[in-house]
Order: sequence, then C-alpha cells, then structure tokens
Amino acid sequence: MTAASIDWEELIATSHIDTLTKIRGLFDEKEYEDAREGIVMLEETMSIAQKRGFESQIIRLMLHILKWRYQPEKRSMSWVRTIANARLEIERWQEEKPSFNDEFINGIWERCFNYAIKEAKAEMNLSRKDIFEPAPLTWDEVFEDEYLL
Repeated sequence: MTAASIDWEELIATSHIDTLTKIRGLFDEKEYEDAREGIVMLEETMSIAQKRGFESQIIRLMLHILKWRYQPEKRSMSWVRTIANARLEIERWQEEKPSFNDEFINGIWERCFNYAIKEAKAEMNLSRKDIFEPAPLTWDEVFEDEYLL
C-alpha cells in the first residue's frame, strides 16, 4: 500500500497509535517517503491540537475572570479553583513547550479574549441581543492578580 492510497487524515483522526503503527510498518517495508508523509501529517495535526489545547486554557482563564469581574455576587470557590487551575495548566504547558511563551500568548490574546467573551455571554445567560462589551483584560488581571473570596 502506498502513501497515495493511505488516507492519512482519516487514520490520524481515528488514532495516533494506529498512525504510528502504520508509519512503523512503512519503515519496516523500506517505504521511507510514504512513512515521511505520515510523520509530517501527524506532526502537523498534533501541533494544531497542542495549540488549541493551550488556547483553550487561556480562554477558560479569561472566561472566569470576566465572570468574576461582571458577576461579583456569584463568586465562588469553584471560580477561585478554576482560575488557579487554569494558570497552573498554562504554566505546565509552557514548561513542556517553551514556544508557548509570552510572545506567543500576546499573539493569540485578542482571539482568546473574543472567544472568552462569547463563552461568558452564554454562561451569564445573555442573549445575542444583549450588549456585553467588556473592557479588555490586562496581563496582570489574567496572570498576576489574586482571586480570593
């Protein structure tokens, strides 16, 4: 079976382990170009997944800070834990993937903030018609300020 007949996208979407097994088989068969194609596609897919996971943590953090800011009467230990946990997860991502540095975060900041606004509106039970245009979050609000009850 040649790489042209391998549906790498389908295989990768199904299982990374099965994809690696297929690539290993191609190496064993000395089908190096086919194996290389699989590796490149798997690497691209995994890189995108890592970035989305990291962004998801930033969005989750921003979302809870927005709720903290705009719904002070609903503050809870759950929110405190979520903010602390998101910060911890972001730190762990940064330790494991140094390219997820402050410069990278600044590059995705606006997009994450816009997604956080959309999620905050939904969680605060605001309709599309409700105007919710929060002031931008600062770096300190997101990564430095304490959120305690």
